[in-house]
Amino acid sequence: MSLKAMYNKIADQYETADRFGSISTSHNIALQQLKSELLDFKLNHQSHIVDLGVGNGSFLNKTQALFPHAKFTGIDISHKMLEYAREKLPLNTIEASAAEAANYLPPHSQDLIIAHFINAYVPLDILLQEASTLMKANGYFSFITTTYESFPLAQQHLASFIAESSLLSSVIGHYYKAMVKNTTVANNQEELFASFEKHQLQIVASERVQIPITLETIDDLATFGIEGTWFLNSIATKMLPQNFVVSRMKRLFSKIFTFPYEDTHVIDIILAKR
Repeated sequence: MSLKAMYNKIADQYETADRFGSISTSHNIALQQLKSELLDFKLNHQSHIVDLGVGNGSFLNKTQALFPHAKFTGIDISHKMLEYAREKLPLNTIEASAAEAANYLPPHSQDLIIAHFINAYVPLDILLQEASTLMKANGYFSFITTTYESFPLAQQHLASFIAESSLLSSVIGHYYKAMVKNTTVANNQEELFASFEKHQLQIVASERVQIPITLETIDDLATFGIEGTWFLNSIATKMLPQNFVVSRMKRLFSKIFTFPYEDTHVIDIILAKR
């Protein structure tokens, strides 16, 4: 199933992703960063704000309360997500990938660029380059992402399973190494910060939150992973039937994890400027 098809399918169940407060907690922190750092940054009716992965428009709707006279643009690969966003606030919508944002908007035209939870699907360097291209000289960039430091217990369980050196664990180990090599997110916070410096973006506010999660059963994990898209982003673009992927994932994870499964969702919330 393609990424676009997946998001169209889960649009009606988008709230599942916030089951443990990962989205709402991160959004509240991002809003506080905007309030604190942009206090003297006067966004008026001529100002422009773009959300590179607008989703259902929930964050942009909250941003509108801070900057009621700004002009808003929402970009998303899911037309259903864009429909929900248009119900929340008036905005120009573009059905496209965040990686192509600069093809649709003039360079250096945006006062505030938002990119929340899309780094799992768009490489970090591409996102930061898009932000740099679209941002005005005095513009800001609000960014939320996970790194490979998220879900540390899952990483430990996988490492232990791979170390067993069975035929199955060897196959999983090979796949896992390839997945890490091709990952779109930073390995850790240090690498994340270095990427911002590389693109000449100055971090003015940064906060890391650690949100505990508890999944009671293998079906619970599958629901959280698919509808929340937290676990399956790395295989979502593979041309495999979703039912096949789910059944194989459940069979594999039942060998690796014990339930109830508890872990920590680690999320970085960053505000940067030129």
